[in-house]
Amino acid sequence: MPTVYKTAADRGKRNTRWMIAWTDEIGHRRTRRAYSDKLLSERLARQLEDEARARRDGTIDMALERMAAHARAPLENHLADYKRAMEAKGNTPGHTKQTLKNIRFAAEVGPWKTIADIDHASLALSIDRLRAKNRSHATINHHIRSVKSFTRWLLSNHRVARDPLVGVKLLNIAADRRRERRALDDDELAALLRVAAEIPSVTVEHRYIRKAGPNKGKLRLGTRTFTIERRNLLYLLAASTGLRFSEIKSLSPASFDFASEPKCVTVEASYSKRRRRDVQPLRDDIAEALRPFVETAPKREPLWPKLPDEIARIMAEDLKVANIPVRDDAGRVVDFHALRHTFITRLARSGVTPKVAQALARHSTITLTMDRYAHVALADTSKALAALPAITVSETADDQLAAHAAATGTDDTSPGTGHLSGPDATRPNEGRDGATPRALRLAAPAAETTSSPAPKSQRRSQRAQTTPGHAASSHDNATPAPQRTTAASEGRRESRLSRDLGAPRQPVSSGAIAEKRSEADGTRTRNHRIDSPVL
Repeated sequence: MPTVYKTAADRGKRNTRWMIAWTDEIGHRRTRRAYSDKLLSERLARQLEDEARARRDGTIDMALERMAAHARAPLENHLADYKRAMEAKGNTPGHTKQTLKNIRFAAEVGPWKTIADIDHASLALSIDRLRAKNRSHATINHHIRSVKSFTRWLLSNHRVARDPLVGVKLLNIAADRRRERRALDDDELAALLRVAAEIPSVTVEHRYIRKAGPNKGKLRLGTRTFTIERRNLLYLLAASTGLRFSEIKSLSPASFDFASEPKCVTVEASYSKRRRRDVQPLRDDIAEALRPFVETAPKREPLWPKLPDEIARIMAEDLKVANIPVRDDAGRVVDFHALRHTFITRLARSGVTPKVAQALARHSTITLTMDRYAHVALADTSKALAALPAITVSETADDQLAAHAAATGTDDTSPGTGHLSGPDATRPNEGRDGATPRALRLAAPAAETTSSPAPKSQRRSQRAQTTPGHAASSHDNATPAPQRTTAASEGRRESRLSRDLGAPRQPVSSGAIAEKRSEADGTRTRNHRIDSPVL
């Protein structure tokens, strides 16, 4: 049972707080100060005793209580735990520092005081702030990934019941790409390697932040000279293996194996971007070019010690000497990472299958390999089209008509009329049953089109000549009306058959018309049988 009491020092004093004692869920006797009011103190003691009993009975979920406690804790406490978790995972100090910086930026804009304040709407405020600073989509996505990795860690450690940013999508990088790289062709790569071999040192502009004096903290421009031993081999290794700059910095002579078949270079998992031990094969000519430099380097030491972070500026100076534009007319740039693009592009141009190219590039998805890194030029695609087998082009309807006219000797045309002329122009290609083909009936002379219309009686007689069974085809209308109607229906039916069978400007034989008429009769017979009632 809980008890409420006052210590010996507080007895006899007014407005002093009461002490309460109760037994927790594991059987330990616990005490704490309550209120100066005895009734409120007794009520708190009974509440604590009831909660401890409920925990012992299992009616209160301890995990939910811990989540509630984490939700009340300050955000900085969770960030400190997340930093220790990232360091224990093996992340680099630079990646850990940048990730925490991005999270704190979102928390400041949010504002987020606890993890319960994190939601999609408050994250959108930081995204809008980055847009106002004219940051690219790639930079904004880097901020989003940092915050989402933090919320996923909270969920996996049971600090939140659900991920509050599970529905947040990344921005489309292709819609706002600020830095588009291009691949070097074989001639440009050879010129770059030649310049790097001939010039031992490179002087580049360097920016300094003054650390002392009256201009402390201000930017100062200066120059700095770099000397990288066998810089041409550094470029050659990057362009022939696709290794990243940070991965090349970790290489030592022990990383190369020239005795194996094939010869290879190994990047340890702690330096690989995907945190796996990568074994990259080497061509024989590349291995022979690297062997003298690797074998004479100190063992267990980096092959290129203290490579400067200004490698992009150093390479830009080499490109200028080699008369290679650093930025082309399309805005695409060439830097050290463009050598990795060059490696993958040369794989694509040499006919390597996409899956093999993905394995050599060490990418997680084939889309990244082929869309981002494989720069296939228009000349490459035209060569692929030239390798396709030839396609036989069939003659068109106009070509067939011209060939038919040349074979029958009816290729004479009147200038400016566009229709047949000569002795066969009155009834050309008339069928055996006397019906004029639709293609020839539609080819009316242009002169007649522009002339004044014929009288009504003349047009009626013309229709009677071309349409068997027409009412005006019989002199003095001697034929009874039912027979004239049947004849007119048959004439329209013949015209429809000729229209369906004949292509434009093509004659139709009477045999084809008979076959079409038989097919239509069979269809009507079947429909009649289906529609007839069963007696």
